Amino acid sequence: MSPARAQATGQRLVSTALGLTALVPVVAAVVTLLVDGPEGPPVAAAALLVAVVVAFAAVVRAAVSAAPPAPPALALLMTSGGALLAQRVLGGDEGVGAPSPPWAHFLAIAVLAATAVLVRGWSTWQAGLVLTLCSAAVAVLRSTPPVSGATHTMALVDGAFLLGLGAAVYAAVRGVEDVSSRVRTARAAAVRADAEAEALVTAEAERSRWEAAVHDDVLTALRVAAAARSPEEVATAAGSARDALDSIARGPATLVVSAALAVQQLRAAAATARPGTEVALSSGPGSLPGSAAEALVDATTELLRNTARHNPLETTSSVRGHLAGDGARLVVSDDGAGFDPDGVPAGRLGIRVSVVGRMRSAGGDAEVTSAPGRGTTGRLRWPR
Repeated sequence: MSPARAQATGQRLVSTALGLTALVPVVAAVVTLLVDGPEGPPVAAAALLVAVVVAFAAVVRAAVSAAPPAPPALALLMTSGGALLAQRVLGGDEGVGAPSPPWAHFLAIAVLAATAVLVRGWSTWQAGLVLTLCSAAVAVLRSTPPVSGATHTMALVDGAFLLGLGAAVYAAVRGVEDVSSRVRTARAAAVRADAEAEALVTAEAERSRWEAAVHDDVLTALRVAAAARSPEEVATAAGSARDALDSIARGPATLVVSAALAVQQLRAAAATARPGTEVALSSGPGSLPGSAAEALVDATTELLRNTARHNPLETTSSVRGHLAGDGARLVVSDDGAGFDPDGVPAGRLGIRVSVVGRMRSAGGDAEVTSAPGRGTTGRLRWPR
C-alpha cells in the first residue's frame, strides 16, 4: 500500500466511524420529528433538522471520496449542537426552558461523535477535557426542569454516559489514524530505502564502468605508448587512449529510442510514480540514445516519488516539456511543502544521485530548486 493510499484509507475509516456512530441518532431524530412533530417554531425546527441531515450527507461523502473527515464533523457538530441549543432557548408550547423533545435528545450522540473526531489528533488529556466539557454542556441542555436533586443526579448520569460514548469514539478513530500513520511511515521508509539502494547500485555500476574502462583501455594504451620506439607508435597509442577516454565520457553503447516513444515511457512512469500527475509533453522528430531516455524516465520518477513521499494527498504535480532528437527539456514540479536544499543530509542520495547524477551519467544535467512552502521544481536537460 502506497503512503497516499494508506492516508486515504485512514480518512475513509475515520469518516465511516463517524457516520456509523451518527447514523442511528440522526435517523431516530428524523423519525421522531416526523411522528411527534416539532416543538417550538416549526420553521426553525425544520431548518435545523435539514442542516443536520445535510451535514450527515457530507460525512457519508467524505467516507466515500476519502476526503478529510474534519470539515463534515465540524458541520455535524455545529448543526446538531445548534439544534439542541435552539430548542432549549426557543422551547415549545411551554415556553423557554421546556423539556427537550425526543428528536433533540438523539442529536446529543451526534454532537459527541463529531467532537471526538475533531479532537482525534490531540493528546489524551486535552481530548478528555474537551469531551468532558462537551458532555457536561449537552447533559445540561438535555436536563428537564425544574432543577432539583433528582435532576442533578440524572444530569450526572447522562453526562457520564455521553462522556463514555465520546471516549469510545475517540479511541476508535485515534486507533485508526495511528495505524494508517504507521503504515504510511513504514511504506515511506521502505520507498526511501529502495530509492537509496537503487541510487547506490547505479553509482557503483557507473564507478565500476569507469574503473574497468580506465584499467582495460586507457592504461593499456599508456603502457603501449611507454614501450613505443617510434613517433608513429606513440601517436597511435595516444590516439587509442584518447578514444578510450571519449568512450567513457559517452557512456555505454545503447539502442536509440524515438522521441515519441520516450514521451510514452514518461507518461507511463508519471502515472505509476504518482497517479493524477498532469502530463503535458510533446515530441519532435528524431531519436534519443537509450541511456538518455532511461535517465529522463528515472529522474522524473524519482522527483514524483519525492512528491508523493513528502507531501499531502491533495498536492498537485505536473510534468511538462518537449523531447526531440536534438535535445530534451523537462520540468517536473509540485505545489507541496517544499524543503530547504541546504538542510538535506549528506547521506540522502535521492536528488544528488538518482536525479542529478543519473542525468549527468547520460550526458545531460538536472537542477532541483525548492523552498519551504513554495513547492519543488526539477529541470532536466539533455544534452547538457
